Amino acid sequence: MISVIIPLYNKEPIIERSLQSVLSQDYDDFEVVVVNDGSTDRSADIVRSINDPRIRLIEQENGGPSKARNTGTKNARGEWIVFLDADDELLPGALRCFIDTASVHTEEDFYVAPFYIQVGEIKKLACQYHEMMIANPYREHVLHNFLPRTGAFMASAKICKEMLFDERIRRFEDLEWLYRIYPISKVFTTTSPVLINHQEFASASNARKDIKEDFIGYLDFHNKSFWEYMALYSLYLGERDYYKEQVDKLYPTLRYRYDLLLLYKLIKRLA
Repeated sequence: MISVIIPLYNKEPIIERSLQSVLSQDYDDFEVVVVNDGSTDRSADIVRSINDPRIRLIEQENGGPSKARNTGTKNARGEWIVFLDADDELLPGALRCFIDTASVHTEEDFYVAPFYIQVGEIKKLACQYHEMMIANPYREHVLHNFLPRTGAFMASAKICKEMLFDERIRRFEDLEWLYRIYPISKVFTTTSPVLINHQEFASASNARKDIKEDFIGYLDFHNKSFWEYMALYSLYLGERDYYKEQVDKLYPTLRYRYDLLLLYKLIKRLA
């Protein structure tokens, strides 16, 4: 069984669309675990109004997306988990794609699929993959050949329960989780898009006031492989301008590592 876990916080306009995208799947061995993370609008009421035994609604005080996903994970009954954001929607056949891939490629335990990004009426494919095992996810991440996102991957429940989200983090918490997942999982990519990521509701992507609510506030460069180091450095370069003073205090030597900057630029140019 697949457990689809949806963290819910004030998504009244679109939570029904997200739920219906799951309930209408042609693969029916699934449950939907919705974790209402202290919503102050009618989001939870909309979930309750949908009379479907496959939906379970769990209530908790607001603790952020990491805590909501962890609550869902701890309560999941399936052997597979798909994390779906409340403002995104699964494409028809998405769960079937995941389970069919897992039934053939049984050595892997983390399956990643392409997805669409939609802004208004404009929809474009964010990535495309070959059917293959990813030997070094950090490397492919740095080279932008690999772009996992919630809703577009299925992971074994065993791995998810072993490696919970960091509840201190509310921005890029999914990326921080992925970087800890990579060393303990076997990643396989498939070719069929499974998700529409609706950008117009992506308010959680805005920078936080406190860097300690963002993944960039917890970068640890010690004892890392070359490509894991470069993956962390890539995040540092992309996000440092949002937290200039805080970043300089946390990583005082990085701003002067021009050797790393030149190496990074060379890698990106050769990619």
